[in-house]
Amino acid sequence: MNSNKLRRVFHGSFFPYLLFAVLTVIWGSNFILMKKAGMAFGPIMISFSRVFLGACVLWGMVFATKIKWQFETRDFIALLIPVLVGAVLPYSILPWLIDRNGSGLIGMMIGLVPIMTVIVSIPILNQWPGTLKLIGVTGGFIFLIVLMGESIRHKAQLTDMILASLVPLCYAVANTYIKKRFKETPPLLLSCTVLTMSAFILFPLVFVLPWPVMKDEANANLLTAIIALFANGFLATGFATFGFYYLISKRGPLFAGLVAYLIPFGAIIWGWLDGETVTKIQIISICGILAMVAFIECGAKEEKISN
Repeated sequence: MNSNKLRRVFHGSFFPYLLFAVLTVIWGSNFILMKKAGMAFGPIMISFSRVFLGACVLWGMVFATKIKWQFETRDFIALLIPVLVGAVLPYSILPWLIDRNGSGLIGMMIGLVPIMTVIVSIPILNQWPGTLKLIGVTGGFIFLIVLMGESIRHKAQLTDMILASLVPLCYAVANTYIKKRFKETPPLLLSCTVLTMSAFILFPLVFVLPWPVMKDEANANLLTAIIALFANGFLATGFATFGFYYLISKRGPLFAGLVAYLIPFGAIIWGWLDGETVTKIQIISICGILAMVAFIECGAKEEKISN
């Protein structure tokens, strides 16, 4: 394929939809990849490899696109919030939770990010929710309680479910803080800087914290775990992040953000295919949460029109 044909493919009207589908599959598979990597590697190793490999990919993209360095020394103190809250903490918790509760259930919880974002925007951005947003947040928490109750009924621990709810809260806090403090910074440069700083923090912990004993040693597939580890870093964190920014630049944040709606369903499907139990009430709960997210999005559109 010559350069002209390649240019037509990447700039054609069909390519954004193809990339959207690819991102949905990759990010929906992220949780099962962490589960498979957990057969041989501990949560910290999985977290470190994710940020390190993802940073390698994104730095290559930064150099290729010739983005200028925009950070000053004082910015690195402010960056600790998205680094610790948006990457190190949730990335380290997720593999541990997935190992205990399955990839499908934990993947469902990511659908709470928009709801948590409305809540944390009150103290951070001083943005109070309108009527539709308030309905979305209230309804979302009702469905969250139903989801947690159903999961606990099927032997999930209450502490695990609270920690699983902490993950989308961490993402919401980090994203909202970034909107306030780094809204003028190119997202690609910001992301690779955050991942790089996270890698420096996690690297020593890889050697301090013990690795787990491989489960079912006779049947454990080390090669599968290694492939999952690299796929989680290169694909799900590196290339997928760059693809997401490409969609934002070509089709806007609304179109690109729709990917987040489909991630929980991808996680559920992969978990079910891997033999995990998924109940009807859990499915209804996550559908209800996403429906409440739609209320929040409608409320956000109304606010933009009124302003």
